[in-house]
Amino acid sequence: MKQILEHLEDSLKDNYFSKSEKKSLGYLLSTHQPNANEIKGLKNKIYLLAKEKADESNFEFVIKWMEHAQKAIDQFTNSISDAYFSPGEECRNAIIRELQQAQEAIDICVFTISDNVISNKIVETHHRGIPVRILTDNDKSLDRGSDIDQFYREGIPVKMDNTSNHMHHKFMVVDGDTLLTGSYNWTRSAAMYNHENILITKDTTVIKDYRDEFESLWNEF
Repeated sequence: MKQILEHLEDSLKDNYFSKSEKKSLGYLLSTHQPNANEIKGLKNKIYLLAKEKADESNFEFVIKWMEHAQKAIDQFTNSISDAYFSPGEECRNAIIRELQQAQEAIDICVFTISDNVISNKIVETHHRGIPVRILTDNDKSLDRGSDIDQFYREGIPVKMDNTSNHMHHKFMVVDGDTLLTGSYNWTRSAAMYNHENILITKDTTVIKDYRDEFESLWNEF
C-alpha cells in the first residue's frame, strides 16, 4: 500500500498524469491486491490529495488526475472475482468472511437459511450496527431448522415471498460494492454433502443489477 500511495503523490507533482504513470498504478494495484477496506482507503486518499493540491492554476488537471486514478482503481476492482465450491467449508467460510468485513450494509436474498453458523454471524453483524435486510421464501421459512424466526426476534428486517411461486435467488450484496452469488444454499447440507458453488465479484455493473433486483423484490414483497 505504501508504494501505491507514494505513486499517487508523485503523479500529482508535475501536474501531468502520464500514460506510464497510469499503467504503473494499474500494475501496483494488481501486484499488491488491496482488499475492500484498503480500496476504500485509497479512494478517500485520492480525494484528499486532490483537495490539498487543487488551486486556480491547476484545478482542471487535478480533476482529470482524480478521474484517471479512480478509473484505474475501478478497473482493478471490476477484475476481482473468486470462486468457491462445496462440499467442504469453502463456501460457508466465504459467506462468513464477507459478513465479518461488512462496514456499511448487507442485503441478503436467499431461498432458505438454516445453517446456524451463518445465521449466528448474521445476527452478530446486526449487533455490530451494520444494517441487514433479508429476503427469503415463505415455504422454506417453515422448515425445521429454519432460522428466519430468529432474525425476526433479533429485529432484523425480513420480507418473504408469500406467492405460490418461489423466491429462489441466492445472493448477498455487501457494502454496495461486493456481490456473493451462486447455487450454494445456506444450509448445513450444502456445506457437508452438496456440490454447490459461490462466486464473489467486485464488478460494479453486475453489482448494480443485483442491487436493483433486491430493491425491486423488497418493494414488491
